Amino acid sequence: MTTNSSHPQTTMSLTAIRVADLDRAVEFYVQGCGFVYEKDLTTSTFRATIVRAGAAGLELVLPTDGAAGETPDHGNMLVKIVTNTTDARARMADACAHGGTEVTPPTRLEAYDMVIGIVRDPDGYLVEFVQRPDALEP
Repeated sequence: MTTNSSHPQTTMSLTAIRVADLDRAVEFYVQGCGFVYEKDLTTSTFRATIVRAGAAGLELVLPTDGAAGETPDHGNMLVKIVTNTTDARARMADACAHGGTEVTPPTRLEAYDMVIGIVRDPDGYLVEFVQRPDALEP
């Protein structure tokens, strides 16, 4: 069921993910995935860096309190981070050169007329690269 709200539209700002090494995560997302660095944050319980891909962003969070020594449990809630790119193959190569591991090679899906590939980031999160029809070669 789809319904529209009578309230002003809400837009997604960012998603926060826990990382084990903040510098490594920033390198992966900025140098490897093409995100843009926005700013650093420091509180009494964590350090974080915000990176953006267009209007959407990621807050890469490194706990500095008692939770810092705990191993993160990805659970089954966050499935993947999905990005759009004009060249999935090149962007995935960059991501792998900066700490990522290829999970699914860039593959053209004829039914959807797009290329999709998946890389696992250094902290184990899946990052999907989608190349849409306007960026595909004939």
